[in-house]
Amino acid sequence: MFHEFDARARMGLTGAVRLILAATLGLLLTHTVQAQNIRQDVGGSERINLAGQLSTLSQRIIASACNLDAGIAVAESNAVLKISADQFGRIRDALSNGNRGFGILGKETRAQTLQAIDSLNTAWGPLLDQAVETELSANDPAKIAMLADQSEPLLNTAGVLVSEIAGQYADPVALLHADALLIDLAGRQRTLAAQMSKDVCLIASGVNVDTAKAELSSTIQLFEDTLFALRNGLESVGVRPPPTQQIADGLQFVVEEWTAIQPSLETSVAGEELSTETRQGLFLSFLGMEARMNNVVVMYGKNSKL
Repeated sequence: MFHEFDARARMGLTGAVRLILAATLGLLLTHTVQAQNIRQDVGGSERINLAGQLSTLSQRIIASACNLDAGIAVAESNAVLKISADQFGRIRDALSNGNRGFGILGKETRAQTLQAIDSLNTAWGPLLDQAVETELSANDPAKIAMLADQSEPLLNTAGVLVSEIAGQYADPVALLHADALLIDLAGRQRTLAAQMSKDVCLIASGVNVDTAKAELSSTIQLFEDTLFALRNGLESVGVRPPPTQQIADGLQFVVEEWTAIQPSLETSVAGEELSTETRQGLFLSFLGMEARMNNVVVMYGKNSKL
């Protein structure tokens, strides 16, 4: 269990990047064997998973740029920034054109979905260009504020795409609505983790502080409520308990990590200063939680095909 931030700090570049690469590989994990066994499966769970990851990237890239600008977890934030830029292109192309290696069979043909992909691509371009040009320890709050101002519109655009794809591919024959809901909720936890990472950095950097505090406070509550629902089930809204022990174990591990970082999050919401070590520890912890939630999403996807 990871109860000490200094342990995170000692992970260094290799450990942090390994977590993100593991999440990327899990995200792009092929389910070809399962797809062959279900005639009408064209990668519905994979499409929902990938679309949700675009929402995560919209927040992760701002968090990484903010930390790089502030000189926090320099090697890790720089590497994650580059990985995220590459991920976006690969996911966008897979959703548009299909990719058997990613478990997505066939090109997208639905006009509304293609329009949502195009809208996100248009919104993402300027943000991506600005973010990847972030200079190490530049201490440029104006640039980070410009990125932060694009965060909510970009997240909303990504949310439209997720909704379109989830509604389109929640096919009772190939993907039950209950399974689609679990994949969507677990995928949103990745985005919420990246969003909290972004807000912690903005507050500590003195950028859009009041907005970031309000968003962080509400995101903390939403993450906790959703984690509780996924871990224990919430029948009143159609959320089933974990269908496998592996998923239950994965969620429990996130619960333990979440408990460990909550005191520091409360400090951030209160506007109290965080040490450099704590800021680095939070950044790495959120990357780890994002990767572990991604593993849970992949497991939900596999289970949906059984």
